Amino acid sequence: MLGDLRKRDCFHTSHIDIVLQQLQAQRSKKGRPIPDDMKKAMNYCRRFKPLKNDTNTTKAKDNLLRLVQDQHGRYFSRCLDFEAAQLLNLMPGTVEEARKLIPTLDKNPHLDALLKELQPMRDYDRSIQ
Repeated sequence: MLGDLRKRDCFHTSHIDIVLQQLQAQRSKKGRPIPDDMKKAMNYCRRFKPLKNDTNTTKAKDNLLRLVQDQHGRYFSRCLDFEAAQLLNLMPGTVEEARKLIPTLDKNPHLDALLKELQPMRDYDRSIQ
């Protein structure tokens, strides 16, 4: 379904907000103007970022991508990078909602555990109410 994009890094909106803030600080330090498109992107990220706590933002995706061991002793990621970014952006509340919004999660045996890990972030760390 994802083709060549399967191996690309994906970023959730909260992470992009941090990157844009760092870029803005660098540009300000050098006395360079902030382009209008960058200002628009920053406003969008601030408005729609799913996590308000920057510390949790950097850890959230890594936690979803954490490796687990199967019964044969092999390690694998519980979801794809793309799926982790989408789970964080969309914050689905139920397994059914996650499957409808992110079809590649349809047969993921770890989906319930992934959503349970998202639940505290949904309840306490949301910047969108």
